[in-house]
Amino acid sequence: MERFDLRADRTGLDYRIFLVRPAEPPPPKGYPVIYLLDGNATVPMMEKVIGRDPQEPYGSAVIVGIGYPTAEPFDILRRYRDLTPPTPPELIPPSRDGASVIETGGRDDFLAFVETQVIPAVEARLPIDRQRRTLFGHSLGGLFSLYVLYTRGELFQTYVAADPAIWWSGQAILKEQAEFLVRSKSTGVPPGTALLIETSGKLVERPLPPADAERLKRLRSGQTGREVAATLATVPGLRLAFHDFVEESHGSMLPLAVADALRFAFGRSPD
Repeated sequence: MERFDLRADRTGLDYRIFLVRPAEPPPPKGYPVIYLLDGNATVPMMEKVIGRDPQEPYGSAVIVGIGYPTAEPFDILRRYRDLTPPTPPELIPPSRDGASVIETGGRDDFLAFVETQVIPAVEARLPIDRQRRTLFGHSLGGLFSLYVLYTRGELFQTYVAADPAIWWSGQAILKEQAEFLVRSKSTGVPPGTALLIETSGKLVERPLPPADAERLKRLRSGQTGREVAATLATVPGLRLAFHDFVEESHGSMLPLAVADALRFAFGRSPD
């Protein structure tokens, strides 16, 4: 696995990019590529999946993790900024430590960074099939994946939203979803567009003071990925799959969702 850092032109923020090259020569049209958000955590998970069965065709995929210059698996505060729309203070959940200030609203800056810097950096290093790009995100990353599908659906062909945080900012993503549905009825989606939505079945409560716990419960109410998948089933031309990890929690489902993303990118159904 290679690592290199990029500084975002629009914000001056630094990111760490994780790149896993296939061992085999590229196909005639170039390698398929899977972009993983929260790359510090998700790329090692994907490497384990590929390594378990090297005879599968999955080893022909380029794996790109978009992460942060930290030794930790997640940069919680940075991902809040990068993966969310501008969010009113009353709709921002309490921070994990009860003291950190959560900054939001950076999703368009982050999307511009992915499109204009990360993708070109990868395609300068390897021959890539631009019609076989996949984007994977979990939680707020899943929310971001849906946002990209709804607003820039031509940028990737396959989208994976694992336990997407539909509830964020009063379910603001449903506005983009409604606009996407209206457009898709007349124009459909770009050929070959596919979406996998996965959800978890077990709730693990975060240890918080009672007042914060009650507030967080209220903020997290409303639609989940299940309802979104049911709504999107009407979109013409969209290859849609839904999978519920009934016995898994929001956190424990992540490595399983990463494995499903790889299978789904190759046209297979989730396990």
